[in-house]
Amino acid sequence: MIDPKAIKQEIRRLKKLKLQCRPGTSERLDLEHKIKDLKKQITEVTAVEPEKEKLITEILKIEVEQNIKPRFEDIGIDLHKYTIKELEKHIDKLKKRGLND
Repeated sequence: MIDPKAIKQEIRRLKKLKLQCRPGTSERLDLEHKIKDLKKQITEVTAVEPEKEKLITEILKIEVEQNIKPRFEDIGIDLHKYTIKELEKHIDKLKKRGLND
């Protein structure tokens, strides 16, 4: 899977090159097209899968029910980057934690 972080680094690198080129040159236009293509790739990579979204909402609901601090949203962890299997494993851990309390 393509890493969005690597794509963003490539975009920054291309933007620096673009700023060094003269406006209106073909090289600068080519760089702009490459940047736009990379931005489209980021949106495709970060698109949310419906099954993942269900698991994420369940995790957030369990956090609220069990009054877990700090919550993922509070500390800025993006749950979308984890696989479905990892999210399911985390749900199981949260449920077991709730039974032990």
